[in-house]
Order: sequence, then C-alpha cells, then structure tokens
Amino acid sequence: MAAACAAVAIGAGPQEARAIVVPTPPPAQAQPAATPTGTPNSTILPLNSSLFFVLDETITSREKSGTMARAHLRDPIVLDGKTIVPAGAPISIEVSETSGAQMANVNGFVEIYFEPLPLPGNKTLPLETPTSRIDPTMSAGKAETQSVTDTVGDIFIPGHFLYHMLRKGQDVTLHAGTVIRARTAASVSLSHGVVAISTPAPFVTTLDTPAPEFSISPVATPPGYRPSTPKPSPSPKPTATP
Repeated sequence: MAAACAAVAIGAGPQEARAIVVPTPPPAQAQPAATPTGTPNSTILPLNSSLFFVLDETITSREKSGTMARAHLRDPIVLDGKTIVPAGAPISIEVSETSGAQMANVNGFVEIYFEPLPLPGNKTLPLETPTSRIDPTMSAGKAETQSVTDTVGDIFIPGHFLYHMLRKGQDVTLHAGTVIRARTAASVSLSHGVVAISTPAPFVTTLDTPAPEFSISPVATPPGYRPSTPKPSPSPKPTATP
C-alpha cells in the first residue's frame, strides 16, 4: 500500500501546531460515502468551517514555484436540505513556493494557497489555508533518535561527521488522492433559495484618532510661504528720541 503522508506546520504567530495530511488511499479500495458539510436543517455555514479537498495531481517540493494543481471538494455543502456545492466540485491550488531537499540534511518544503471556491450565482467562497507550509513527516521520537545516532557516530566513528553533513534531506511528495483541509474565510447562508456570503468585519485596534502633539515642518517651503515673526506681549511702546 503506497501512502503519502506529510507533517504540516500550522503557524499562528509564535505558536505552531502540527497536523497530518490524510494519506493517499489505494486506487482499488472503495471510497467511503461523502458526508455533507452542515446539518440538514442548518441554513448557515459558519466562518472557519473545515472543508476537505482531494488532490487530482501530485505536488512535490521539486517542482517550480507558482504552478497550479487541480483538486476537488470531497464532501458536498448542504444547507437547509439543498446542495449548494456538490461533491467533486473543482478547485485550483497554487503552489506558491517550493524548496527541494539539500545537503546537510536540509528538508524540502511546499507552501500552498487555495483559490476561492465557486458558488452558485457567480459567487466565490474565500478559503484560508491552515496547512500552508508542508514539511516531511518526522516525529519527535524519530528526530531525537537521529540526533543521538549522529552524536554517537561522531564520537566513535572517525570522519562520521562528514556523513550527516553531506546527507541529503527529505523531499515532500503529495500524491493524487491526498486529502488537504481548508477553512472558510467567510460565512455562507441560504435565505429563500438565495446564497449569500458574509465576510467578517475588519478588526478594530483603537477608537482614538491619532493626532501628533506638535506641528510637523514641511519638507519643502511652499510658494508664498512667509514665516511668522513672534510678537512680544504686551506690545512695546515707542519712546521719544531726543
């Protein structure tokens, strides 16, 4: 059974979570029935809902950045008993950046970006990519074992440090059939048979309008500008000259 499995780093500021891309199912195995996204009586698909897509083409860390890969929706989107988007709806995934494996045990990686999902009425649903950067699979135990093995080899085997310095890292290969998760960047609602998309409001950082406490001097003197001469207060009275 050939299986493609990649560990995915989900970046959220300084914190990172790890997720596993679903391995490729064997071609001869019967696929499970599609599970509709949303409940039969639901009329809203909330923001940040998970959607799963199946790759139709192979994505590797050895291909050129900027290429497009085809995929399709695994489960239909059903709202209020009506299928909004059927299973198998096509979508494009942009391979925004790639880096192949290099010497000194440097692993390759792939960064992907989901194009918006087409909806009825010439609408599109924007998608976020929580698994944007995909790295090769290496568990914490495997990484620790490799580090200990290299350290012991450096101590007891002459010239062993050259081995892991020249050792090539692992490449990322996502075969056709690999399932990748995306999240909705807007909510989808169904009202009287009409599909509506609501994007979230922008974040408000502050309600105060910034205002400097000093006057900013102009970079260049504008035409006709005359600097004002300060007048003393009270005004001096003229004195008689003998």
